[in-house]
Amino acid sequence: MSYQATVEPHHRLQYSNNVRMVAQQMLNPLRAAVTIVSASGEAQDIADLIGKTEYQEGEDYGQRNPEITPSRDRRWLIRPRPVEIGQTITKEEKFDQAMDPTSMLVRNQVVTVERGVYDRILGVKKVGSSYEIAGGGILGAVHSGKTPSSTSDLPTGNFIAVNAGGAGNTGLTSFKLRAATEAMELEDFGLETEDEVWGLITPKQKTDLINLALATSSNLNPFDVNEIREGRPGKLLGINWLFSNRLPVDSDGYRLIPIWTKSNVVCGMWQDVEGAMWNNTERKNLPYIFTDAYPAAGRVEDAGVRVIRCNEA
Repeated sequence: MSYQATVEPHHRLQYSNNVRMVAQQMLNPLRAAVTIVSASGEAQDIADLIGKTEYQEGEDYGQRNPEITPSRDRRWLIRPRPVEIGQTITKEEKFDQAMDPTSMLVRNQVVTVERGVYDRILGVKKVGSSYEIAGGGILGAVHSGKTPSSTSDLPTGNFIAVNAGGAGNTGLTSFKLRAATEAMELEDFGLETEDEVWGLITPKQKTDLINLALATSSNLNPFDVNEIREGRPGKLLGINWLFSNRLPVDSDGYRLIPIWTKSNVVCGMWQDVEGAMWNNTERKNLPYIFTDAYPAAGRVEDAGVRVIRCNEA
């Protein structure tokens, strides 16, 4: 005889509240590095882009009005497919765990969906044992135009070559870091405003960063260096660093390290992480738990994102 339990309204409410509680406690680190907005409808614009203009000097006693028309573009987020996970409850102890916000069952549901949110923000998907650029987000394509009918990839010029600096195919170096931040500053990102600059690296580049920090300055705060060494997010060399094993590689196997400004990457939430519970009539009316989210992300302007190619050999 199979396990039987009726999912009552208070069970549904309890599981939903458990998922929300765990999601609040287990913050996705990338959420703090981008701009989160609510979204609705089939598509939502994230920016009306107006091209840069320069002033002109008028003629003394001139009677003509200046006419300077900037170029215009618009960027969009498209209603995404859900990031979801579900599980049939076949034992009484599993049902009890679904009612417990501290259980590994609820935690696993939330963590799994948050990984999907993370990948959507970053713009990657897992292929085999590695990750590739896909979708939108920081690294992927962004919808643009008067209507969201076309997509734009991150321009080739926004990538810092693996051999930049003339020292062969290297990892994370001071030359590459400066090339990335300088290119952004020349486009007024992180220069004229106090917008936060963020970077995402793997443990390999964390080692490069620590060695670089120790070699380039004796005036660095030892606490900041130690925070990075211990794997905790921190600011070093003007960049807020996060760590991940989900960064993609290019077709040549070089790791892609993104640098971006917070206000320049927008994540639209059609629905944040939510949980539901019901009896599944297709599985002998067994209890079923379900967790999902509807995130989509994109760049406001390409100039606010740079990607460093790193050799990990």
